[in-house]
Amino acid sequence: MRNFVLLLLCMTTFSVSGQEVNDQSTMDVEEGLKWVEDIDWTRFEEKSKTSPQQLMLGEILLNANKYALTTWWEKRGFSGTASGDYLDLKGTLEHKIRPVAAEAEALATSLRMGLYDPSVTGVPVEEAETKTIQMIRSLAHSHKANSIDGWGRKWQSALWAGYSSFAAWMMWDKLDDQDRLEVLAMIYDECEWVMDNKGLLGIKTYRNLNGEIVSLGDTGAEENAWDSLVLTVACAMMPDHPEYSKWMNKMVFLNLNALARPSDLASRKKYNGKPLKEWLVGTNINEDGTIVNHHFIHPDYMTSPFEFNPIKFFWLAQKPAPQAMKRNIDLVFHAFTELEFHEGDSITGGVVKSPGGTIYKPGSGDIFYPLGTDWGEGRRMNFVSFNSTVAAFSNDNEIKKEAGEWLLKHGEVVLEMQSRFEDGHTYLDESEDSYPSREEWVADKATTAYIFETLKLLGRPKFTNKRF
Repeated sequence: MRNFVLLLLCMTTFSVSGQEVNDQSTMDVEEGLKWVEDIDWTRFEEKSKTSPQQLMLGEILLNANKYALTTWWEKRGFSGTASGDYLDLKGTLEHKIRPVAAEAEALATSLRMGLYDPSVTGVPVEEAETKTIQMIRSLAHSHKANSIDGWGRKWQSALWAGYSSFAAWMMWDKLDDQDRLEVLAMIYDECEWVMDNKGLLGIKTYRNLNGEIVSLGDTGAEENAWDSLVLTVACAMMPDHPEYSKWMNKMVFLNLNALARPSDLASRKKYNGKPLKEWLVGTNINEDGTIVNHHFIHPDYMTSPFEFNPIKFFWLAQKPAPQAMKRNIDLVFHAFTELEFHEGDSITGGVVKSPGGTIYKPGSGDIFYPLGTDWGEGRRMNFVSFNSTVAAFSNDNEIKKEAGEWLLKHGEVVLEMQSRFEDGHTYLDESEDSYPSREEWVADKATTAYIFETLKLLGRPKFTNKRF
């Protein structure tokens, strides 16, 4: 298997997972690793610049770190595994892989950006680092590219691989060559799967090019965005890789389709070398910025495509991100803050509940779900992360300011929820959020928002509209 991994990393077309390769086919380890560019972490050593948003996000993320290293580690059954051994992830489905990957990236972010504080978590830096690396190694090793019966190459796995590879990239200098090779094998394998399966006929759209609803009640907004995640990490991590242009074009294609609305089908404004209309195979959001998922207009899924926004990877790498990644941010923000839902009105999925109004409730951290919600009304971190994205990338200074204020309102709710528990977790139980991996979901959203709020203190992101 090791020979297979070495070969896989030195080719730009990839073999079938598990194929036997003889010794004459292997190439030097360095050949497979030469494409990776390290993140410059020295930028984060200066801590004199802060903001209320960054300090709040740091507190939320540290609480999530504390939970991950203590209660969560025990609940996952990891405490009995020696630090040098692979963790038993106990399966290959979403709630066996995604939550571990989310906690790995959350801890890696905290450790590498100078946030991690053992006086808060109660766990020494060395132990936190060891556990983070152990999660990364185990995620990569258990992928199909490295284990015959592993996870991957399926619905949502590009997202899990994106989380895992981002965590690995952040801890790159702490991994040995074998671990690095297995990480890259995972990345290549998932990139290949996305390239092969997410073409013109392989992605989901809510409406087709004729404006007809073809995926009743189930937008493809978040799925297209998450399918692009591993491609984004690969591009930011390996900007000189021979597959870079192909990966970038597919990533732009998926993200533009994720957040396209019906009027975009007529737009000739160019994005990364082509008019917008030529990128699109359908649309996934409504003209007013709302998104339909689970068969109703669903505020949680209005934030979802932005949760997988790829800009943070390029910003960390100090590389320009595609201009296309900022599209329709203001539109969806306005749908949260200005779009009025009137009690008793019929909208997609049902009748607006009492008391009506806007989704963001003025003067508070409350969220109004016009038709209710099937996850739970305790969710706030998705809105915190979305507000951070808007505050970072909107072209309107007033919207930036407003989004930063909403971040503080929604973030305060999260801190109040976390303050109820000694170990730093967020939810009382599934009545507040029924998603099985809800705590790890919080850690992931806190990761994105903390990165954005910290990078904002150091300068502005760069964008490019060139053809790849």
